[in-house]
Amino acid sequence: MQIVRPVQTADLDNLMRLAKKTGGGMTSMPADLKLLAKRIADSVKACGTKFTDKDVATYFMVLEDVETGDLVGTSAVYTNVGLNLPFYTYKVLRVMQRCPELDHIQETRLLTLTNDFTGSTEIGSLFLLPEFRISGNGSLLSRARYMLMGNRPERFGEKTIAEMRGFRDENDQSPVWEQLGKKFFGIAFDEADIMSGVSDKRFISDLMPKYPIYIDLLPKAAQEAIGVPFPASMPALKMLEKEGFKFTNYVDIFDGGPTVEAYTQDIYTIRQTQTRRISGFSDLPETKNKQLIATEGLADFKCCLADVEEDGPRIKINQNLADILGLKIGDRIKVAPGRVVNNHKFGVKNQ
Repeated sequence: MQIVRPVQTADLDNLMRLAKKTGGGMTSMPADLKLLAKRIADSVKACGTKFTDKDVATYFMVLEDVETGDLVGTSAVYTNVGLNLPFYTYKVLRVMQRCPELDHIQETRLLTLTNDFTGSTEIGSLFLLPEFRISGNGSLLSRARYMLMGNRPERFGEKTIAEMRGFRDENDQSPVWEQLGKKFFGIAFDEADIMSGVSDKRFISDLMPKYPIYIDLLPKAAQEAIGVPFPASMPALKMLEKEGFKFTNYVDIFDGGPTVEAYTQDIYTIRQTQTRRISGFSDLPETKNKQLIATEGLADFKCCLADVEEDGPRIKINQNLADILGLKIGDRIKVAPGRVVNNHKFGVKNQ
């Protein structure tokens, strides 16, 4: 059985082992003991402090295999992005120009550097070991973030966003970076990506162009990659679109990957979550119709997929599960559908 919970100080060594298995592609979880210790400390502080909607906080969670105690996945929520460090995105704009003398209408697309998502909540740092990408674990790890946010809605922004990794070609190169970003930064993509994750990001404002970029002037490969997600990101993207996230023409400044957004209160899992009170325990049979359940609170938050027996505002769960979650009869528990049934089409390319 797998449980999502906030990271704890004692998880440092296990988290380091997990970070080494990411392949180095996650700037939010570098295989660096000092940086991981800071991530853990920031999350522990956020869960145990009375933050407001103006505070910048990180809620870093792990997926724990209960039987072995191993950490097999990560997920995170970041509040008020851009308030303490700049948060940059490109906005893809369409401009129509008409020349009566030539009887010609010209449509042009521009990339404009913005800080439009300042103050939003960002979800990210989603990673799951390949051998655990079964039995709905990916969905659990993703949706647990919304269950946590629903426990303390006053801490999170009006909008929630997610940045998707951008397209890379057969040589594992980002056409957008090679034809645009590299010309301004003069460093390798991976180096810029890491700096963006761990530095104060000042290098971005120092070196990025201050004026709109005409997309039509870029090579065709770069034009076609803008707003296109990396194929391996599609499963995560599909989960987001089902929750109600949409692409609104914002893309990453490095690789042109799409940024999707949703009003926090409209996220499917948050809207569908109900509060129930435990009326008893029952030896429930194993089924495929599991529900997403979570405890209230932050520091002691736990979330999993489980079989339940609902009776109006009351619910019964397995005794063993209650012990794992630290619940007793009379306690309240949050319940959401085990599967997301909404479906929002995601048009990303050349929007």
